[in-house]
Amino acid sequence: MPLYLYALICVIGLSGPIALIGQGSEYTYRDYYHTPEFRGKLNEYVAYLNLFELNSVPVEEAKASLTVEDYEIANYRNQFGPMAYMQNSYNEQYDPLIQEAVAAGSTDVASYYREEKQSKQLEMAKIMEDDEYVDALIRKEKEAEIDAAYRDREQLHRARFVNLQDQFDYYFVNPTTGVHYSSLRTSNESTARKQLFGDDYTYAVDYMVDTDQLPYLMLGSLSSRLPYKGWVAVTADSSIQAEAERYRQEQWILLSYGLAGTALLVFCLFRFGYARPVPSEPRGRSPYLDFPLDIQLLLLAGTAALTVGLPVAAAGRFPTMLDDPWGYAGRLILALAVAAAGLSMTLLQARLLATELHSWEDIRRQWRRSLLRSGSARLKASLVRTGNQVRDSFLYRSSGVRLLVLTVALFGIGLLAGAVAIALNGDDAFSILPLALIAVLVVLPVVLLAARSVGYLNRIAKAAEELAAGGMTKELPVRGRSVLAALAGHLNGLRSGVRSLQNEQAKSERLKTELIANVSHDLRTPLTSIITYTGLLRSEEATKEERDAYLEIIDRKSQRLQTMIDDLFEVSKMSSGNVELALEKTDLVQLMQQALAEYKDVIQGLSVQFRVALPEEPVYVLADGQKLWRVFDNLIGNMTKYSLDHSRAYISLQITERREAAIAFKNVSKFEYGEEVEELFERFKRGDASRHTEGAGLGLAIAKSIVDLHEGSLTIETDGDLFKAVVALKLIPEADAL
Repeated sequence: MPLYLYALICVIGLSGPIALIGQGSEYTYRDYYHTPEFRGKLNEYVAYLNLFELNSVPVEEAKASLTVEDYEIANYRNQFGPMAYMQNSYNEQYDPLIQEAVAAGSTDVASYYREEKQSKQLEMAKIMEDDEYVDALIRKEKEAEIDAAYRDREQLHRARFVNLQDQFDYYFVNPTTGVHYSSLRTSNESTARKQLFGDDYTYAVDYMVDTDQLPYLMLGSLSSRLPYKGWVAVTADSSIQAEAERYRQEQWILLSYGLAGTALLVFCLFRFGYARPVPSEPRGRSPYLDFPLDIQLLLLAGTAALTVGLPVAAAGRFPTMLDDPWGYAGRLILALAVAAAGLSMTLLQARLLATELHSWEDIRRQWRRSLLRSGSARLKASLVRTGNQVRDSFLYRSSGVRLLVLTVALFGIGLLAGAVAIALNGDDAFSILPLALIAVLVVLPVVLLAARSVGYLNRIAKAAEELAAGGMTKELPVRGRSVLAALAGHLNGLRSGVRSLQNEQAKSERLKTELIANVSHDLRTPLTSIITYTGLLRSEEATKEERDAYLEIIDRKSQRLQTMIDDLFEVSKMSSGNVELALEKTDLVQLMQQALAEYKDVIQGLSVQFRVALPEEPVYVLADGQKLWRVFDNLIGNMTKYSLDHSRAYISLQITERREAAIAFKNVSKFEYGEEVEELFERFKRGDASRHTEGAGLGLAIAKSIVDLHEGSLTIETDGDLFKAVVALKLIPEADAL
């Protein structure tokens, strides 16, 4: 069965029990005349009947029955206060007016005020002393109240009573006095009963009018005339008869609809396995499963609520069905169609969730990526962060105490303001609760923000203190764009600078130690040879040939030592800038060819294949040709000494976009290089850490110093045993090159 058709049948079936449950309590009565609605209308009619007919009291009789008690006279006098108080009040009211009139020469005005003051004083004295006078005043007020009440009774209730009179007939008799009241023409009790319970009336009921039966007693009715016994009947032409017929029709429609819907719902439950919510072999993963678990459940609950809510809403409009049957039918069909779509989506989602969540582990895995979990984690982190900020605000006790005093002061001011408001409002004290809530919602964030700022400032101050003491604190968080955030950023920069200086200092100490060790080694080696062979020369057993060989070795070692000292001296001069360059227009292509020519025999004797790529056109730079040749000589010499046998070495010259000549030297070395490539530029630092090859480790230091003097750059890149050196020099502008 197609999903939507199945869902539509289910929703139609579901709407029946929903309507029966939602509206059934209104239609469980035997008929309309036993409903609370009719009983309320009947009681209302009898109450009005009692007011206007059974116990109606004329206004003159109501006034004549008025009485005034002694306590009423006392209360009337107490509202004015003591006599002395009233006399002082009149003096304070009129004496300034009289004096002002006398001062102005207005004797008539002064006399008027005196007479008015005297009249009020006499009136008050009479009220305080004459009980009959006060009795008359109170009766006058009560008579005015009776007149107003009777006017209101006629204006507010008479029209409603007249309307209800057309709906009912009655017969009542007072069992004590025998006085009867009836809307019928007969005064006989048995005849009236037979007539009211006859075919001319649709419904009749026994009724007793007393203080227990009436919902209220209105002004103008006397309970002393109660009770009355009798009958009330609904006339045949009353509109109540139409309401009773409508009620009966609605009962049958609701019962039929509810039972039919229940049968359809049972059918759907038995046919549940035959519905096809989703294809048995889905073509791909549904995007629905990519949502977090709580969003999936929220969507599922939403479509389920839509499925149930629309039938419930339609059931709520059931009483209007007979007023507009076609309109109700259209709204019901639309609601059920949308609810069927909601049920279809609910079943689809339930099926997808069932295929995705096979075990508790699947549920836990999905829950870990839910928004509620991430939101709760963020909330927890926020609370922890707030707690840390409050704790940090007490890193320095003085600032924490000040913040605490500020908090207590703010809440104290709020409590004081609340106490004043309570004192001013009196009984209306609860009206300040919204203001108190607003005050808390304002003060609490202010205090937390202040704690955050103070805590942040204290962390910065603590970090600065530790940094000043030589410690290396953790990096400060930089939040926002405030002054404190900028200060934290600057302090982090200072911390990084201090760490860099410490690293540089440690590196300098290490390099200095290595320099001393390397210099000692490189100087000791030739010196040891010289000392050894000098001792052999002194030996009388040495032959002339051996002596000549010893002298040759001593000479060679002396030359090497001399070269090393000269190179070291030259590096020192270049590093200090005490070297003058003979700058002239130099062709790098020609200079490179000359340097390669010097090593032609050496290169041909190696198993390393050199690949040289030089442009055909001259490339001119402003340079000291002799010193620049030494750079090339050193780099080519290193390639011949350190290149791996049966590998290739590459030399190329290219023009970059920055108008620079880039000469690249690339080869595969016999050994791997370490990570600290820049240390190869240090004096006596060699890539061959075991120092099995010749050289003092000054070549690259000299080469870099020469290139730096030419305002160029010498960079080295290594990757394991791959070595690449690039010399970059500025070209002479084309106009100057010509």
